[in-house]
Amino acid sequence: MLRVLMFAGIVFALVAAAGAPLQAQAPDAGRNQIITTGMGRVDVPPTQAVVTVGVQVQRPTAAEASQEAGRVTEQILARVTQAGIRRQDIRTSGVALRPVFTQPRDGAPRITAYQAVNTLTVTINELRLVGPVLDEAVRAGANTISGPSFGLRDPSDPRREALTLAVREAREKAEAIARAAGLQIKGIERIVEEGVDVQVRMLERAIPSPAQGATPIEPGTVGVVARVTIVFTF
Repeated sequence: MLRVLMFAGIVFALVAAAGAPLQAQAPDAGRNQIITTGMGRVDVPPTQAVVTVGVQVQRPTAAEASQEAGRVTEQILARVTQAGIRRQDIRTSGVALRPVFTQPRDGAPRITAYQAVNTLTVTINELRLVGPVLDEAVRAGANTISGPSFGLRDPSDPRREALTLAVREAREKAEAIARAAGLQIKGIERIVEEGVDVQVRMLERAIPSPAQGATPIEPGTVGVVARVTIVFTF
């Protein structure tokens, strides 16, 4: 029995000793790889604008506040559609009604009025209409404006161009690394798209006065940025 145990121990030791060098000599999975990232950016003129217009009113009762906000909102809708915007490009983005409190020195807070807020989000597909839409909304009674923000109706072509530039940059990086190390790129093992972003541009502006002329709008450009990671082999 003792001989059997000794023999088994010797065999186990030989197997362990033989296995250790094999494991140490296992090839490094990443030793024939160069991993680089690339970014591509394309700046194009915007083809769409989005603006939020609204009205905020305060009246003694909730009914009066709600009715007045609704009346002005209808006027805004009429003016904006007359300016050339389709009704399907206008949506209600907010309706709020809240009490206004006062805090007497002695006693509990009490309601003194009600505030109603209605907002509309307008999508404008003809940029020449942005200024007139804002002006008409203010003439109709709008006293809150957010935007406009400029974007793209269809970003497909700029996305493809940005991705092409990103891949090109990643490859140029890998080739530069390979040349410096005396290596040669043989192929591509994997490409990962890290994302494509359309950088919507916001225009900060004050509410125009109804007495002023047409509001000037400069849309500028919209950036489309793509990022990729590529694993090259050598």
